Amino acid sequence: MKLMISNKSMIPIELEIMNSQPEFNLLSVGKEQLTEKEILEEYEEELEKERYLIEENGKFIGILEFIMRNPKDEKPWLGLLIIHKAWTKQSYAQQAFDAYIEIMKERNVKEVRLGCLEGNETGQRFWERNGFIRVKNTLYNNRPLWILEKKL
Repeated sequence: MKLMISNKSMIPIELEIMNSQPEFNLLSVGKEQLTEKEILEEYEEELEKERYLIEENGKFIGILEFIMRNPKDEKPWLGLLIIHKAWTKQSYAQQAFDAYIEIMKERNVKEVRLGCLEGNETGQRFWERNGFIRVKNTLYNNRPLWILEKKL
């Protein structure tokens, strides 16, 4: 598995990955299918994000995105880890998460945060299994969200 820096020219690949997970899209943005314009908007946000495509055997199977400093709490945040539906249940999410943690350790990060929407039971189990604890409950785009944290 490799991480490859993504860019706007790869939006069609990202769109295919995102739209392979309609349940996640419904939970996070209120509809099952995203558009290229909506993916483009992710690139145009003001946060300094690092966005990668996850590659396995020449195929792009997922997306990993994070920021090193969230202006709200000054902490690094994992913004997105999603695997194409055809490649789930093969440990790729775990491998990508492990690669992310290695990047954070190389950068001397001591803790990371992420948001997990209420109702995302699969995500909640995955994050808790990987040592995240619930820090607080808040709203994100009018949807209940748990802020989770992991010490490194």
